[in-house]
Amino acid sequence: MSTSILQEKEITLRAVEPTDLDFIFLAENDSRSWKASSTVAPMSRYMIQQYIDSYRADIYQDRQLRLIATHAPTGERIGIADLYDYDPRNSRAGVGIYITPTHRSQGYGTSTLEALCRYAQEFLGIHTLYATIASDNHPSIHIFTRCQFTQTATLPHWIKTTQGYTSAVIMQRIATKKAE
Repeated sequence: MSTSILQEKEITLRAVEPTDLDFIFLAENDSRSWKASSTVAPMSRYMIQQYIDSYRADIYQDRQLRLIATHAPTGERIGIADLYDYDPRNSRAGVGIYITPTHRSQGYGTSTLEALCRYAQEFLGIHTLYATIASDNHPSIHIFTRCQFTQTATLPHWIKTTQGYTSAVIMQRIATKKAE
């Protein structure tokens, strides 16, 4: 068991800081990940600086929350965890994670997602978390499956790629009541 609701194994989730500008710039402009995030154009440092300057980290007002995933022993930034499209009426939110290419396949994605889900469901009280994942993105599907997400739908020809269209899967994690 972790000591913090925002920690899982060697990963800690923390608020976005002004010093994260270059890290977020690199992550947002990693074109290898654009298909997963529906990004269609690069972001400038100026745009990201404006985002950081105006960021309130208030999911109730902004309907989204971004956290930086760090390697707890060193403080090194290794990824980004997002809650988006928060719907308070239906108590659900989309989930997205980004792990830097040099930190992939080391268990950090699973730890980051698990910490984000625990925070969202146990602290924020969000009932349903969901993700839309390209059906050929097997590493992401594996991570979400390991974190108790279940595939609940397939959306045929959902994501346009340079080779045509690919399907997407919807994965959901429904909160369960903790034993008292």
